[in-house]
Amino acid sequence: MTEEEIIRTTTSLCPECLQQIPAELYVDSETGWVMMRKTCKSHGDFKDKISINPDEYKWAAEFTEEIGSKKNNTSKPEFISSGIKPTKNGCPYDCGICENHKTAPCICLIDVTNRCNLTCPICFANASAKGYVVEPTFDEIVQIMRHFRSMKPYAPPMLQVAGGEPTVREDLPEILKKAKELGFIETMVSTNGVRMGKSLEYTRKLQEAGVDAIYLQFDATDDPETWKKIRGVNLWPLKKKVIEHCREVGQYGVMLVPTVARGVNDHQVGNILDFAKDNADVVSGVVFQPVSLCGRISFEELMDLRYTTSDLKVAINKHMNGKFGKFYPLATTGKFTKLLAWFDSKPEWAMLSHKDCGFASIVVVNENDEWEGIDNYFDVEGLIRWTNKVYDMVYNKEVPKPTGFFKGLNLSKFGIIVETIGKFVDELSDVGYRQIMKAYYFAGLTRYIKNPQKILTNKTYQSFAKLVFAPSLESAGTFLHTKNLMIGAMHFQDAYNFDLERVQRCLVHYGIIDPDDRSKVLEIPFCAYNTIHRENYERKLALKDEEAEKPEVIQSKIESILDSVED
Repeated sequence: MTEEEIIRTTTSLCPECLQQIPAELYVDSETGWVMMRKTCKSHGDFKDKISINPDEYKWAAEFTEEIGSKKNNTSKPEFISSGIKPTKNGCPYDCGICENHKTAPCICLIDVTNRCNLTCPICFANASAKGYVVEPTFDEIVQIMRHFRSMKPYAPPMLQVAGGEPTVREDLPEILKKAKELGFIETMVSTNGVRMGKSLEYTRKLQEAGVDAIYLQFDATDDPETWKKIRGVNLWPLKKKVIEHCREVGQYGVMLVPTVARGVNDHQVGNILDFAKDNADVVSGVVFQPVSLCGRISFEELMDLRYTTSDLKVAINKHMNGKFGKFYPLATTGKFTKLLAWFDSKPEWAMLSHKDCGFASIVVVNENDEWEGIDNYFDVEGLIRWTNKVYDMVYNKEVPKPTGFFKGLNLSKFGIIVETIGKFVDELSDVGYRQIMKAYYFAGLTRYIKNPQKILTNKTYQSFAKLVFAPSLESAGTFLHTKNLMIGAMHFQDAYNFDLERVQRCLVHYGIIDPDDRSKVLEIPFCAYNTIHRENYERKLALKDEEAEKPEVIQSKIESILDSVED
């Protein structure tokens, strides 16, 4: 038997009592997998699978660390939130947010209701199952949004409204409009699509309210039994209607969001990818979410259901015949997102999550309707390193020297005297400096484009050219509207695989009204909220004078809706 390799140690939770316990991530000598093991003095030993590919797992950690800057604090961005509070009981029990958090959030997530028009077996929040309703008022939602927009210097640019099912609220369009007024660059609605599939006019109303992305629950294609296992009813006819309605109203930001469980719908990964490809005029990508497991289960049951991002990577590459390319952790795009925001004169933000939280990459549907990895078009690692170098220069207020490919560039049109190149000049205007760095970035970026002559004939190259000639968050979005699909995953944690290092770098923070002081807003990292805090806070915030609809009533409504949707 080979000796077990310890990869790192962290702090986790006991799945029984939810108390902090130390944990090790190691390469198991029998399976060859990366596993987590931990021991609770009161409840014994626990193990969970983290990755089936230890080499890829270690590469992702090393690459993320390598491209992170040690010259400045961009690996630990500072942010100021009125919700920061000192640690009392220890992380992750003091979320609010506590002083141990290391990463500014990119997404403000608000559950605008826990009511729903489905009764899914897999759900974080369901009023029909819990027996009480939690629904902040419009003014409270605005209060939460203002809290997040007031964070300095990194206010989250994105708002995601979820639930429950957010479309059961009649004022959802007004919420989205208010979010835009408050400065959120992108608004997203996480929905099962029931109401959108039922009503073209409602889909249009969301579009007119300014929604930028529809995160559509999408667990299978034409497989009624799988739908019934996961959602209790066959939603396939309705999902197709949602896509038709989005196409008709001009909503091109649909992200398919499958919850994946082993032995339940993991056989649908390829079908979902093909559906995205066939509808790439409307669908911007797929964000897979391996299922989070709740309740007490045995190790054998855990292994039967546990589906990791490494399992997903195998399934994707198998379906694409290995054409996906490398799976880059979200954290490797941290400085790229910051640089795009700076180029666009927008407040900076960064995807500086923990490398285990998820991955994302672009795949291309070429002229022959075939999958192609982005690596066929660009030197991705080179591009990441170049972007990081330019961002570090911006962060340190450096000006490039007139050497190499930059030497012949005429800077006079930017209002810059050539003699000033090579040193930072205090009187250099922000606009002038921004233009210089855009030109410098593009001049260097061309080195990482493979076959640049195709810019004249290939739509992928053309959309990328728009991105580099006029870099901005908007042009980055346009890049996904030309048969370029973003394929990624977010693996949310549960008590079995809980890793405190991941929580402390969470980018997605729930915003809730503090039930003990309604003048305050709490912000809580996604996995900490769903694993530890949700039930306690929701019971305190529940509307005492309302009752949740009984499951059988909701089921009757669902069947009525589906009967009216033509296949």
